[in-house]
Amino acid sequence: MQITIHRATQIGGQITRISTAHASIIIDLGHNLPNRAEDEDVYDNDRAIARITEGCSAILYTHYHGDHIGLFHHVPDSVPQYIGEVAKQVICRKYKQLCFLPNESDQCKYQRALKTASRMHTFHEKQPLRFGDILVTPYFVSHSAYDAYMFLIEAEGKRILHTGDFRGHGYLSKWLLPTIQKYIGQVDLLIIEGTMLARKDETILTETALSQKATELMKKHKYVFVHCSSTDMERLASFKNATRNMFPQRPLLADDYQKDILDIFSATAGEKRSSMGRSSSCFKFGTIYTYRDWNIKLKEWMAENGFTMFVRASDKFHILLDRILPILPIEEKPLLIYSMWEGYINRDDTRNEEYIKLQERFTDVIQLHTSGHATIDALRNVCISTNPRFAILPIHRDKETNFSSIDIPPLLQERIVTTSRKLNNDLDIEFI
Repeated sequence: MQITIHRATQIGGQITRISTAHASIIIDLGHNLPNRAEDEDVYDNDRAIARITEGCSAILYTHYHGDHIGLFHHVPDSVPQYIGEVAKQVICRKYKQLCFLPNESDQCKYQRALKTASRMHTFHEKQPLRFGDILVTPYFVSHSAYDAYMFLIEAEGKRILHTGDFRGHGYLSKWLLPTIQKYIGQVDLLIIEGTMLARKDETILTETALSQKATELMKKHKYVFVHCSSTDMERLASFKNATRNMFPQRPLLADDYQKDILDIFSATAGEKRSSMGRSSSCFKFGTIYTYRDWNIKLKEWMAENGFTMFVRASDKFHILLDRILPILPIEEKPLLIYSMWEGYINRDDTRNEEYIKLQERFTDVIQLHTSGHATIDALRNVCISTNPRFAILPIHRDKETNFSSIDIPPLLQERIVTTSRKLNNDLDIEFI
């Protein structure tokens, strides 16, 4: 067996290939995170992806974030691609939206991506997939993308767990360790994310605590705009719950794209229960309103009772703000809650100018955020619970980080592998 991991010491651009003598699968085919403009992704072309996927039996995606799925549109049609059923709905809606961009070359690119995404196969939790002599079983995890999974890979007598991105402090995180203990147990190799190794000083709230803080802010501010990921279901639910539970008289607003995404979440996570009996009421978003100038009743309702509105950093939203802000009483200053990673605002290498431009429209801006990734405690718990016999392979982490700093037992620390090597004469690990 050979395990090849691309870009292990960077956050983003994840690609892991697992091959036997008879079959080969790839887990995630991610684009570099959008840092500096000059940091082009050398894999972002058909030729590079054809080379990486040559002889591949299938590609499986842990979730729909671009740093895990962003190169999918380059994959040859002969290679089947798999993703969660709801995740497929989300990415198809996303690329449908992108097809409306004014640039003609962008339209062609995104139309191709939409066509490819619509052909993706789907999988379901705890239902195994077989590719030659490789068996893959997906298990649900909580992340800042809904319908995210870890994969148990079984082949040649070995058991490998690829965690993808996960966390232990979301609404849906309480099944993480019970799932590992009941369905997975000890593995031979653990491939595990390490995003938070470089952010040990970052305050980590549970989604419940974040929602409570949002409630307190809404008590002080009648008009609340929220800038968060449009596809982070648990975060969207935190602000929805804060609004609906305490201020049912306030409408919840979004644009057409966000409304469609929220409707997808309501129709899936909000209406269906999984085989593990996950609570779903948290994710029923109810009626979402879209602002229109001609809707006088909605405008009067917003001005009189207040509102919560999800926003995106786009030219369209600046136009909307030009229409909404003048209808609000001058004495009531609107609040913008920024609920995304602070590095997009205050780090030179990851700064997003559109996010800054949006914040400049408001005099009152408050950051209220919690990570979508595993804390040090969560990383430690997964390592101990799976107790890998051969190796722990940390990925999705900054180059300067040391995975042994999570303070796992000495025997497990000895099994941390970060350089290419051969294990037990029949297992090759390669880092590229």
